[in-house]
This record gives sequence, structure tokens and C-alpha cells, in this order.
Amino acid sequence: MTPVLGSVFPPELSALRIAGLVLGIILIGYALLRRRTLSNAVVVFLVACGLGLLVVAGTELTDWLLSAFSFERGNGGRILGLAVFAIVILFVVSVRALSIGTRNRRELSEALEGLASEQFRADGHREAFRGRVGIVIPAYNEAENLGEVLNSIPGEVCGLETAVLVVDDGSRDDTAGVAEAHGALVARHAVNRGGGAAMRTGYRLMVDSEAEVTVTMDADGQHLPAEMERLVAPVLTGEVDVAHGSRILGSAEKGHPVREAGIVFFNRLVSLITGTKVTDCSNGYRAVRTTVLPRLVLRQEQFHTSEFLIEAIKRGIPSEEVPVTVVARIHGSSKKPAVFRYGVGFANAIFRTWLR
Repeated sequence: MTPVLGSVFPPELSALRIAGLVLGIILIGYALLRRRTLSNAVVVFLVACGLGLLVVAGTELTDWLLSAFSFERGNGGRILGLAVFAIVILFVVSVRALSIGTRNRRELSEALEGLASEQFRADGHREAFRGRVGIVIPAYNEAENLGEVLNSIPGEVCGLETAVLVVDDGSRDDTAGVAEAHGALVARHAVNRGGGAAMRTGYRLMVDSEAEVTVTMDADGQHLPAEMERLVAPVLTGEVDVAHGSRILGSAEKGHPVREAGIVFFNRLVSLITGTKVTDCSNGYRAVRTTVLPRLVLRQEQFHTSEFLIEAIKRGIPSEEVPVTVVARIHGSSKKPAVFRYGVGFANAIFRTWLR
């Protein structure tokens, strides 16, 4: 039966209504007592929740709204209606929280990248890369492997001198010290943000330094510096602006069977949604003409390899895949997440990049 306008207050208070009233009063009281230590947004949210509970539990006003949506009193109809509206409100609040979290993460990354860039400029490192092949190596706790990788990097590729930048992404070991001891320049993130964030810092510094070509490779020894010329040559000759390394066209040591199957699946998925045949969307060994980097929108903190590839295709940047070899890590174990979580994160990166 639909409540009439005069019946604002319920004829009797059930135990559930009393509990709602008590909880509402507690929320409002807590918000007011702690208003000096809580943010204004939290205080407003708690007071709003408390008032909402008082209205729902202490009046019949919500019955009018519920009746308008055919949630009639009896057989749990009122409770069901309240649950539906609560879910809708919770969904809106969750979306808002996710949006704020994403914005905060982006602002933190921009701050870290900006600090690294300012320190790089202050140290006078830009001249070391101007007109050269700038090699960017993101590294997180890779002190054990980095020395061997740096020792094998050629001093010249396709007639151009090379210069190496190691982006230390908040390492807790002596990654930065090892890099400097082996002649590389270092940019540092104060905290670990992920390979994608480290890569963005490296790209930013290469653009600022006016490097001719930027090469990215792993710090764990999986990519072979001896094959760098395969990637740089087509960029320098003007055939393409980006050369992506492909283990499928080249060779690779066998990995986890599920991960191997995942690579095949994601290669086909990226090929399907971009309309371009892709053989290795998870390979970070690539060379790019530095002047095209500002055209790419790169936001991924971790799963950056597919993002770069899809962005290049979307922006119409001339690209090709080049056969390379991928070998096992020199020392230690992979820092990639567990297979299932890696797959979910990789898929999320692909669709987010494609949709934007």
C-alpha cells in the first residue's frame, strides 16, 4: 500500500529501524567530533550517510520513492528496493574512487618523471645523447645482471655513437651504482612505479636531449645488444620510424607453457583489433626515431610493450617487426606477476589503449 503524504514517520520502530537510527547518529557524531582531523570530503560523506540512514530508518519518505519504482511494502519488497538503490550508490562511489585513484597515480608518476628530468638536466647529461643512439634501460633491482648487459653494449651502431641511460625505478639494491661504474648515466625514481613509468622517463629525457634514435631493452640480459643494429638500421635509413623486435620472427628460449600460449593469444588479439599483423606484442626491444615519441600517448605503469605497439599503429607511424633473439635471464627470477595476474593486466592494457 502506497504511503500517504501525512504519514511521514513510521507507526512503530522495529529493531532494524532502531539499529539504522543508532548507526546514523554514530556516523554523524563521529564525523562532527573528528572534523578537525578528517578531510572535508570524508566529513561530508559520513554526514550524508548518517542522514540517509536517519531518513530511511526513521521516516516513511523512502516508501514514496520505492513505490514509484514498484517496490511495494510486504514480502521483502522494501528491503529489496533499498538494496538496489544502495548498490547503485555504491557503484557510483566506487567509480568515483577509481577515478580519483587513477588521477593520483598519474600525478605521482608525472611528479617522479619531472624530478628525474630536472636532476638529469642539472647534472648536464643532455649533451651526452644529442645526435646519438640513446639506449634506455629501465631497471629495478638488477644490480646482479646490469653490469654484464652494459659491458656488451657496442660503442657505435650503424655509424652513430651510442650513449646509455639506466632508469633506476626505485631499486633497493645497488643498481644505480653498478650502472655508473660501467659508464652509463642514471636517472632515478624515488619509488618503484613499474617498467612503463621508467620507460616514459627515459623517452622524455631522450626527446629533451635530442637523441637521433632511441633504443629500449631489458636490464636482465634477455635482449642481445649485438642485435641492436637490426633495429636501428631501418630507422636510420628512413624505411620506418619504429622497429619492434620479434622473437617469433627470430628465436627464443622456451618459457612457461601457459605464458607461451598467452603470447600467441595476445598477438592474435592485437592483430585483430588493430587490423595489422603482429607477431610479438610483448617484446620491449625496439628502436624508434626520437622525434616521433611526443606523438604517442603512453600511460601504462607496467604493461607498456603492447601499449607502445598499439599506439604506434593507431597514430599511423611507419613500423615494422625485426627478428631478434630472446634468451633467459642472466641471474635471478622474473619480476613479472603470476601467470593469471599477468594475463589480466596485459589484456587490460591492450583494451584500454585500443579504446582511448
